Amino acid sequence: MPTIVQAARELFEHGELPNIKRARACTDPALRAISDIAHEAAASKQRHVVMLTGVPGSGKTLVGLQLVHARWLDGLAVQRDGQKPTVPAVFLSGNGPLVAVLQDALASGGGGGKTFVQDIKRYVKTYSRKVASAPPEHLVVFDEAQRAHDADRVAQVHKKERAQSEPEHLLEFMLRVPEWSVLVALIGSGQAIHTGEEGGLPMWREALEKVDAGNWIVHAAATTEAAFAGAAFELRWNPALNLDTEIRHHLVPRAHSFVEEVLDHGRVDRARLLAEELRLKGHRFLLTRDLDSAKGYLRERYGNAPRVLARYGIVASSKDKLLPEWGIDNTFQTTRTLRAGPWFNQAQDHPLSCCRLETVATEFVAQGLELDMALLAWGTNAINHVAPVSPGQARVLSVPIVSEA
Repeated sequence: MPTIVQAARELFEHGELPNIKRARACTDPALRAISDIAHEAAASKQRHVVMLTGVPGSGKTLVGLQLVHARWLDGLAVQRDGQKPTVPAVFLSGNGPLVAVLQDALASGGGGGKTFVQDIKRYVKTYSRKVASAPPEHLVVFDEAQRAHDADRVAQVHKKERAQSEPEHLLEFMLRVPEWSVLVALIGSGQAIHTGEEGGLPMWREALEKVDAGNWIVHAAATTEAAFAGAAFELRWNPALNLDTEIRHHLVPRAHSFVEEVLDHGRVDRARLLAEELRLKGHRFLLTRDLDSAKGYLRERYGNAPRVLARYGIVASSKDKLLPEWGIDNTFQTTRTLRAGPWFNQAQDHPLSCCRLETVATEFVAQGLELDMALLAWGTNAINHVAPVSPGQARVLSVPIVSEA
């Protein structure tokens, strides 16, 4: 699989992804379904909303990137003031590091990489103030839409006394677009990080019923039926709109089970069996208590790899307070200045590259982004995060510091 960044580069420069059979087999049905929906919306002058659900790593973001780069959208755009919109689609996300990395990767194409990829907060701010202005895009993709901000969070972020939720804002913006529009919401399972991000599908249903419910035709997989049962808008079920195959980590599908055993259950024997299964399939968890040894291993392992493609770096929890004593500066004042774009994108010898193994990315930077190999600095804040035990019987599990993924 290409990383998200590589995919974005390929899309922007060549108009299509490399022909990767497994990825295409899993995501092509969804792409075809959404393409058909967009063509129907343009032909019949309708407003459609697509709920594309899926497990983490199933290709939802890649589907969204392919959609906004689709050349066929140019022919569907409606002329305004004698000219068609220069950008018929846009990819929006509230994941700041993802937006920064994608924009940095696409910056060579002009416009600071913001032509197809924009931050949802900035987008909402722009069009909520320009109440008479219609966005140029007919098709909008909202990544990680399950983490959309509710009204209280929007009011807090935009410093307003009263506000609409992000779904309400987007729906209202789409109604302004001439003749037709399609909003594609990419819905993952869980993954909320901040308060105000827990609304999920119920918040989208509420927004659809608030903002001119009679205008919307909503497409989703039947797996969402419980959230939309009895809704006031038209519903069409399509099984292609649920991606249930994990393609990003398809060689190690049980890695998450190992992590759950270590962190949530503390069943050492079970974790050991899973670790052996993963090892036999080529996935290794390497343990060291020597930071210099870990760095040396990474530099040697990827010494002959293409300078731009090999991605390895240090990641750590923002909550651990003892790591700085061991050479891992995960403090807020330091990590807040890390620039996600160069950290993930630049060549190994660039001073801001992750491959220099000098700066640390916490969970707030590494959310949903990929490294070929992560040097995970495992500290004290996770030691006792296992199944409850009786007082005086505290248990410590030996867990990896370096994880190859």
